[in-house]
Amino acid sequence: MEDDAFEGDLGLAERPEELTKPPSLSTAGETPPVAVGCIDASGAQDDEVSSLQSELDICRRLLNAKYLAAHILLKQLVRVSEEKEEGTRQGHRQCAELLKELNGLQYELQCMEEHLRRSQQAWLDRLNSLVQENSDNLETLRVQGEALKRLTYTAQVMRRERDELLALTDVKERDVYLQPATSARSPLELAALAACACRGPRQEPCGCAHAAAHKQRQLAQLIERTKRLEAEVRDSAKTADIYREAFEVQLARNRTLTRRLAHMQSRRDLLGALLTKKPDRGLVDDLVENLCDKNEALVHQQVMVKLLALQLGHGEHV
Repeated sequence: MEDDAFEGDLGLAERPEELTKPPSLSTAGETPPVAVGCIDASGAQDDEVSSLQSELDICRRLLNAKYLAAHILLKQLVRVSEEKEEGTRQGHRQCAELLKELNGLQYELQCMEEHLRRSQQAWLDRLNSLVQENSDNLETLRVQGEALKRLTYTAQVMRRERDELLALTDVKERDVYLQPATSARSPLELAALAACACRGPRQEPCGCAHAAAHKQRQLAQLIERTKRLEAEVRDSAKTADIYREAFEVQLARNRTLTRRLAHMQSRRDLLGALLTKKPDRGLVDDLVENLCDKNEALVHQQVMVKLLALQLGHGEHV
């Protein structure tokens, strides 16, 4: 019955032949003659049967076409359902993979933050020790400066008293008093004074010898000043090298962080398109911003530590 319905056959496949089959000659010969009105009625019935048969054929073809279309639509529906289920499974699988990758990135960020915190704590401890040592050195320097001021004031008082005593003495006593002062001259000045060949009756160096000794003293002062300026230039060069090195380190770290942030941003955008979780996105932004701030603070602390070490080394050298 179902096959007949699917093919559009409602049990009338054999009936049209029976309906359209003409009567046999034997039967026609045996039947009694009929009237003209009966013949007209049978002709009308045949026409009606033919029209009904044609309508039945049309309905059967339409029904077959509808069954075929329904079968095709059913196949398409099954195929679309399978594709939809496959897409859903693939989406769930990608979502799980992205969630796993996000968890790995969050763990990596936590490890980096912990490492940075420990490194920062170690540098802070070293910086605190250097600051404490620097404060102790400054206190010692202040005490020594006060002692130097007291000694300078005492030397000025003694120099004034000496000048007053020299003003009260005569020439011979003054020469005897000033005789040890010549030992304070440098070897170059003494050599210049001793090289004078134009001594007078008093056996003292002439004015040119004193001028040469003065020039030797000025030359020694200029040499000392040149050495001091060279030391300052070296310190300035070391400071510039420290700043340049810190700047290069900062640039390298910024480039590394920029590449990592771009990579993480692309992954985060892909995950956000699938999940659209705003709290996780804000957490990642806060962690990245905190990491950049701590990196800049660490570089600044490294520069300060190097400068303090350079200043302490210069103070010890002086």
